[in-house]
Amino acid sequence: MPLHIREVTKDNWRSVVALSVSDLQHRFIESNAFSLAESQFEKNGTSVGLYDDESLVGYAMHGWHSQINQSAWLDRFMIDYRFQGSGYAKRFLPMLIQEIQQQYSCRKIYLSLHPENVQAQKLYESFGFRLNGEIDDSGPVVGVVMELDL
Repeated sequence: MPLHIREVTKDNWRSVVALSVSDLQHRFIESNAFSLAESQFEKNGTSVGLYDDESLVGYAMHGWHSQINQSAWLDRFMIDYRFQGSGYAKRFLPMLIQEIQQQYSCRKIYLSLHPENVQAQKLYESFGFRLNGEIDDSGPVVGVVMELDL
């Protein structure tokens, strides 16, 4: 099976927690352990593993759906440091956008990122996300908000 997205379950959560960004990137994103706890206890996000065949290469979390605004959030997206630079982010982001759009029937996707994470911002911009001037201070990492009109 080529690239695919699989929900995090009792069978793969430990492998997801073991994924990590590079040392220089830790300040840009919450840990996967924190994110998994958030999705389990707040019950408004879905945690997914990003796989290349049977190799777990990344993690994402999405949810926080609003029917009023017809929107949802891509709240986390990371590729493990061992797989960075291999094009996985560019290949998984469209898959995640499609999954979010289908699951939530939304017309807009939001995300936030650390304002100094220039590389991630360029990636998101290449897929049509744009800064909207808002600040996300709801979690441990304060970020600038980007949005994608679908």
